[in-house]
Amino acid sequence: MTFSLISFTSSRSLVVSVICIMSQESNFRASKRPSKVRQACDPCRSRKIRCDGCWPCANCQETILECTYVAVPKKTGPKGPRHARRSLHRRQTVPVAVHHDANRQTGDETRTRAPPVTPPSPVHTADQRDDRFQHSPLVSADVIKWCLDAFFRHKYPLTPILHRQQVEECTKDLSTSAEKYGLMTACSAVISLSPEILPPPNPTPLSSPDTLAPVLPTTEFLISETLRARRYCDLAEHQSLLHAQTSFFLFSAFFCMDNDNAAWFYLRESITILQTLRLHEEATYNDITDPVLATYARRMFWVLFITERAYALQRHRPLTLQSTLGLPTVDPLSADAAILPGFLDLISLFRHFDTDFIATWNSSTPSTTSPSEATDPEHLSKLQTVLKYAIPSVSNYSEMQQADLLISRQWLKVIVWKLCVSKTLLSILDSEDSMSLSYPTAVARDVVLISRLLPTKAFEANGVGILEKVFDVGCSLADLISLGPATNQWSAMHVGQIDILMEIVRIVDTTLGGSYRHLDMLYHKANYCLLMNVDRNLAPAGCLEENGLEEILEEEILE
Repeated sequence: MTFSLISFTSSRSLVVSVICIMSQESNFRASKRPSKVRQACDPCRSRKIRCDGCWPCANCQETILECTYVAVPKKTGPKGPRHARRSLHRRQTVPVAVHHDANRQTGDETRTRAPPVTPPSPVHTADQRDDRFQHSPLVSADVIKWCLDAFFRHKYPLTPILHRQQVEECTKDLSTSAEKYGLMTACSAVISLSPEILPPPNPTPLSSPDTLAPVLPTTEFLISETLRARRYCDLAEHQSLLHAQTSFFLFSAFFCMDNDNAAWFYLRESITILQTLRLHEEATYNDITDPVLATYARRMFWVLFITERAYALQRHRPLTLQSTLGLPTVDPLSADAAILPGFLDLISLFRHFDTDFIATWNSSTPSTTSPSEATDPEHLSKLQTVLKYAIPSVSNYSEMQQADLLISRQWLKVIVWKLCVSKTLLSILDSEDSMSLSYPTAVARDVVLISRLLPTKAFEANGVGILEKVFDVGCSLADLISLGPATNQWSAMHVGQIDILMEIVRIVDTTLGGSYRHLDMLYHKANYCLLMNVDRNLAPAGCLEENGLEEILEEEILE
C-alpha cells in the first residue's frame, strides 16, 4: 500500500510521503525495542552498557562506532584456573581496541572543554619502546657501523642530515628502540645500493689482518626491516624528525631501485612529517631549546627542498615546499664548516626553480591563461645566465660536492633548454648560445670535461641520481644530432657532437659498474645517431688531452 501511494502521488507529495515513511519506521523501531536482547553488539558488550539489539544500535549511532556482532559469546558457568590464565593473556594482548572504544564514548563529553590542538613538538623523539620488538640477528651493530662509516665519508657532504654522535648512540638501542632501528636499517639500505663506497674492514690490534668484512644484508631485506620496525611505532600520532629522516632514506632507496611510486610516496611522507612538526616555519625554531635538533631539522628542510625540486623536474611531480625557512648558518669553528658552503650553493641552484616554473614544466598542454614568467624568453635567457655564473668557485669543495654541483648545474641548463624547445623559443642558428637549438652540445662537452677532472669515486658517491642527470644531457644531445647530420665533425682543433656523445655513453657505462638502468636506452639513441654499434667496452677517447681542451676549460669549470 505504501509503495502504490508513492507511485501515484505528485513529486512534491512523494517527498512528504518518503519522510513520513522514514518517521513511521523510526517510531516503529523505537516502539518495538525489546526489553531484553539475546546478544549485545560488540562495542556495547566491551563497554558493558545496555544494547537495544538493533543494527546499528542506538549507542553505536550516537558514538559513531561500527556496530558488529562478530564476537563469539563466552560460555557460562564456572571458570577454572586454566581459563583464567587465558582470559588474563587476552586482556594483556588486546587492550587497545577495548580502551579505544571506551575513550570514544567519553570523547563527545570532553570535546567542548578540551584545549586547542597544537602541533607535536619536534623536541620529543617519539621513541616508543615496545617489549615485543626484536631486531634481526642479521642486522648487527657491526653492520650498522660499517654502513654509517660509508655514509659519513661519502654521503654526508651531500645530505648532512644526521648527527654522528647521536646516530652512533642509536646503535646501542637496536634491540629496544624500533624507531632508531628503522632509521639505521633505512640508512644502511641506501648504502647497500652503492657497495663500492663501503670501506675495507678495519682490523683491531687483537684481530687478524685478514679480518673479513661484515656480511651486508640485501637492500630488500633492510627495507623490509625498516617497515617491520615502523609497525611498532604510531607514526600518525607520534611523529619526530627521526621519522622524517627515515622516510627520506626510504625514498632514496626506492629511487635508486627505480620504484618511482614508492619513492614519491616516502618523499611526500617525509615532507608531511616535517610540516606536521611545523619545521618548515621559522617561528618553530624559536621554541626549540636543543641546538643540535634545530640545526639538523633546518638542514632536513633544505635537503627535502632540493630533493623535491629535482624529483619534480625528473618525474613531473608538483611542489609542496616553498622557501619559507632561513638558510643554515656556517660556523667557521664547526666540523661541518668545509661542507656547508657547497650545500648552500646547491640550495641556490634550485631556488631559481619555483612553483611557476615547475607547473609550466609539468604542463602537457599550452596554457590558456595569461603567459607566465616561466614562458617569457627574456626570463629564461636570464635564468640560463644565472646558472652559468651561479657557482663562482668549487675548487675548495670535496670531490663529491664538486661532482654534484657541476653536473646539477649542467643538467638544469638542459632542463631550461627543453622548456624553451617545448615553447618554440629557440634560435636555429648554429651557435652555442643558451637560446640556440644546438646548446646541448656545449653542455654535454662540459659534462665530459667534468668527468675527466674528477675521479669516478666522486660520481659513485652521488649514486644513481647523478647518472640520471648525465643520461638526460646525453639524450638531449642525441636528440639534437638525430635532427640532421652533425654540422661540426671532429677535426684537429674541434671535438664534434658524435665524439662528445660517445664520451657521455662511456661515463654512464663505466660508473657504478655499468649497472645504470637506462644504459641500454642511451646505447640505442647513440646507435641511431652513429649508425653503428657502440662497443660496451669503449676505451676513453684521447682526443681531449691531445687537443689540450681539458687544460683550456679547466679554469672555466672549476674557478
